[in-house]
Amino acid sequence: MPGRSEVAALPSSAALRAFLLDGTAPVGLTDILRAFERPIRDKARLKAILHDMALSGALLDLPAGRLKAAIGLPETARVRITHLRMDGTPCGVLADDPAATPVALTTRAPDLPCPIPGDMVLARLRPACGTHRREARAEHLLARVAEKQAFSRAIDPTGTPMERLWACNPQIAGTFALATPEHHSLPEPGAVVMGTLCTMPDGTLAVHNPVAHGRADTPGMASQLSLLTHAAPTIFSDTAEQEGQRVADCTAAMQGQPAPADRQDLRALPLITLDDETAQDFDDAIWAEPTDAGFHLLIAIADVSHAVQAGSALDREARLRGTSIYLPDRTVPMLPPSLSANACSLLPGQDRLCLFADIQITHEGEVLAGTIKRGIMRSAARLTYHDAQVLLDGTPLPPTHPAHALPATLLQTLSAAASALEKAATKRAPMRLDEDAWAITFHPDGQPAAFVPRERLATHDMVASFMIAANTLAASLAHEHHLPILYRVHAAPTAAHPRPAARYSATAGRHNGLGLPLYTHFTSPIRRYADLVAHRAISAWCVGNTTATVACAPPDMQDRTLASHLNFTERRATRSAQDSQNRLAAAFLRPDIGQNVNIHVTTTTRHGLCVRLTKTGTPSLLPWSAFPDYARMNDDSLHGSIADRYTPPVQNGALLMADLLATCPARGVCVLASSTHA
Repeated sequence: MPGRSEVAALPSSAALRAFLLDGTAPVGLTDILRAFERPIRDKARLKAILHDMALSGALLDLPAGRLKAAIGLPETARVRITHLRMDGTPCGVLADDPAATPVALTTRAPDLPCPIPGDMVLARLRPACGTHRREARAEHLLARVAEKQAFSRAIDPTGTPMERLWACNPQIAGTFALATPEHHSLPEPGAVVMGTLCTMPDGTLAVHNPVAHGRADTPGMASQLSLLTHAAPTIFSDTAEQEGQRVADCTAAMQGQPAPADRQDLRALPLITLDDETAQDFDDAIWAEPTDAGFHLLIAIADVSHAVQAGSALDREARLRGTSIYLPDRTVPMLPPSLSANACSLLPGQDRLCLFADIQITHEGEVLAGTIKRGIMRSAARLTYHDAQVLLDGTPLPPTHPAHALPATLLQTLSAAASALEKAATKRAPMRLDEDAWAITFHPDGQPAAFVPRERLATHDMVASFMIAANTLAASLAHEHHLPILYRVHAAPTAAHPRPAARYSATAGRHNGLGLPLYTHFTSPIRRYADLVAHRAISAWCVGNTTATVACAPPDMQDRTLASHLNFTERRATRSAQDSQNRLAAAFLRPDIGQNVNIHVTTTTRHGLCVRLTKTGTPSLLPWSAFPDYARMNDDSLHGSIADRYTPPVQNGALLMADLLATCPARGVCVLASSTHA
């Protein structure tokens, strides 16, 4: 009897992957062989196939615990690169586990290009060692944000231009030489060039093929560099633009028509929007009336889920962006302007489909009843926070102001209802974090004119109270009815992490920052994809369509990939805005070079004092080397760079003076020194 080919009879990698994805129960080698009717003696060969699959990334998306740990496969994970250290080592975080220990890619596979911030890498993890940064080997480059990077002339600690370049991306530490100095010259100080990082024969990184890109102080360049260095998408596809225009045309045809049969008509209610003066995406409107027990609240939210169908080009573009990015001089919307500033925006006098939270509360802010329904509304007025505050303070507005068409007591009722909600919030003992926000004004030529602390008005807190109430209700309904949404969780502070960041999670968890057992994002679907996901699930539940409720969930909802992606896009938007402010501050402070500037100490690190410039509100660093070294504690020459540092007795929050040696608008850096020892 002829022998059969054992190798040929083994399942292929594709067949194994399909089998492993089609189930959640833990399986081992024996279970897999039994499923494919293979003998036990094929264990070693099967393990070799699974080993290769692990290193290729084919097993990354399996349900948690699907393969038994006893198999002994290498631990692999997606790593998103966050920064490059001074020695060129890429560091990042596990992309599918934002709470995990950071990772350093100490080695990488041959011919693998050096990962840069924003890249996604398949890494083979080494065993964890306490809370220290995990080490890993980069195996494959899964996604590259961009080949080219922006560079400018580096400056040394005294502010003198160097014969080297540094990246405009502040997450890339160190300086770089030109790869081919015989063919390219260094740019002038202040000029920006585009190039690629390449590995030289000696293992160092250098800038290859630099091409002039303009000057860093050109109007609009600060935001352009921020978007460029963080690889944020800025252009919508033609298909998405066309879909957005079709939705806008349908919305225009809906004006003045009878309410759809499955929606409640709210157009007779004087719902109002309150936003900043420059806002264009109005996605929430509020209304309240007094009751015997307390207040009746309506929080209407633009029904973006009706306009952006799951799987459409609009949906793919919105998911890729994750959130709108608000920069000092421009906005990069999550949805095309035909939707974000038109068809989905709750413009005054325009009929708009919506989801609305209907909530009854007591005078103490306790919720008596609440639900979410589908409706159609018409904003009665678009008010700014400032105008609403002026009215609440009793100051009259011009006779032509739209606020005069509102019921005389509406704003006072809204304010009283918000005060009741604040009473309930105080009982929860939320974390009160002081967040300094700054507004930047510009000269007609586009150069920064002034940095002004953004005023926090009572009307800001009033709207925030209503939004928190609606988000809390959405989270409770979703959890009660098992709807597929992303929750907003916030861990309690610890000694190791005194200020943990809130994040998205597919698993329900507590939001310690607000003191709430459940919370989600529901009230800003024009600018946040997580809110859009919640709208799809809740809208389907509103009409009793449980099949649609499950179908509307993205396929990667439960394996944390979507949550991880949105956590990344949120951080990208925050960093882009901060980097843009830093670059504008560096340009704004150039006339102050050589003078003393006031700084506030925010924290102490092993590198120096992290400070905030009082004139611009932007962060900087005052290194320990800027201080007198009476005990020669800062001399590392004999100690392999591990000598103890002399730490001046400076408390956090202290107000100091420093000498501004130089600024670099390309990188957003201000070089500081001790005002006494500069």
